[in-house]
This record gives sequence, structure tokens and C-alpha cells, in this order.
Amino acid sequence: MAPEPPGPRVFSRAIRSTPLPSPYLPPTSIDKYNGETKPELWLADFRLACQLGGARRDDQSIIRQLLLFLSDTARRWLEELPANQIYDWVDLVTVFEGNFKGTYIRPGNSWDLSKCKQKSGETLGEYARRFSKQHTELPHIPDHDVILAFVSGTTNRDLVRELGRNHPQTVDELMDVVANYAAGEEAVGAFFSYEGKNIKPSANDDEGPSRGPKKNKKKKKTRLFQREDLDDDLVAAMERKRPRGPP
Repeated sequence: MAPEPPGPRVFSRAIRSTPLPSPYLPPTSIDKYNGETKPELWLADFRLACQLGGARRDDQSIIRQLLLFLSDTARRWLEELPANQIYDWVDLVTVFEGNFKGTYIRPGNSWDLSKCKQKSGETLGEYARRFSKQHTELPHIPDHDVILAFVSGTTNRDLVRELGRNHPQTVDELMDVVANYAAGEEAVGAFFSYEGKNIKPSANDDEGPSRGPKKNKKKKKTRLFQREDLDDDLVAAMERKRPRGPP
């Protein structure tokens, strides 16, 4: 009696006895399956990679290699299945998908996107970038739901009024309005920040309800000026107005 060929017993004897094609290059770009991606999509990628390596019309040799591309957990599952359950590619997809369809991470939906809210202290530009990044991970959400999620998530009331006037119909139109509004908002903020740094206190700033030797304060501020910063005529005028001491 011929010895039992190596490989998981769930594969038929014919699969476990199939030689690899020659020449053949095993896939190098396929991550080991761990149950976190959609099973039928991963199997399709695995099959295509094997076909590009040389196993063009040989599903049995492709199935035989499957064990080498499974994580430890998935490999133990495959090795513990009853014997002779998989005879061809259709059997493999049925068994594989039946086990892992409840384990892989499913993409989010519009409900997940609606939970993306603008945080306290977060600028409109920062929120828009974070929202756009999350939206790219949820590509199948209708534009109407994306627009509604953004409007309900932002804390900028002026922008909401602007969107109400523009009525964007697509995500691209929404982001155009948001980008222009955010750019203007940041420009205004930068302008007033710059102006605030360059405003010098006037002489009247010392006047107020507080009590104290205000004249001394004014004299101290006058001393802060340097001659080279003032016009020569102004310096001369200041010198003439200084009270002279006793002779």
C-alpha cells in the first residue's frame, strides 16, 4: 500500500499528491491569512499570485500550498478538519469562507462616519483632514450621508450656514467649500495674531481706575526709549521740555 502523502487530511489524496509546476515561483507578496480580511478576497489574491508564479491552470497545486500561507491559528483549524472534504477550488472556497466569514473585520458604514466629531480646540482644517481620512476608509457611503455626517460633526456654525447657502451635492463640492472656508479662517487668524504682536501700548493705557503714582510710570516708560530710535528733532524737543533742576 502506498504511503499517505503529506499535507492536511482535509485535502483529497489527489491534491496532496500533486507536484508543483516547473518552473515555479512561490508568492512573496501575500500575507499569511489570519482571519481579519474577507476570506474570498484573500483566496482570490492568493490564487492569482500562484498563477503568476507558474501555476496557471493547476488549482490542485495551488490548494496544496495553502498551508504555508496561513497563520498558526488558521493552520491548526485546517489541520483539524475531517478528512477528504476539499477536492477542488469550489470546495476550498466553501469551507474557507464558511469558517472565516464571521471573523474578518468588516468595513464601517455611515454610522461609523457620523461618530467623527470636531474636537474641542481642533481647527476646521484639522477636523476636515481627519474626517477625509476616515471617509477614505469607508468608500461605499453615499455622498448625501457623507455630507450629513460632516455637517452634524462640525462645531463651526458659520460654515454650516455657508453650506446651507451653497447646497453641495457631492463630497468633492463639500470639500471645496470647506477647504476655501478653512483657508480664509486660518488667514484671518494669522492676520490678527500678527497684528496683536505688533500693537504697541498707547500712553492712555496707563490711565484707569487704579490708583498710584502714574507720573512716575510715565517717566519710566519715557526712559525706555532710545535716542537712536527717535528722530533728531523729536529728541531735541524732548530735551527742551525736560524740567531743569535748581541752579
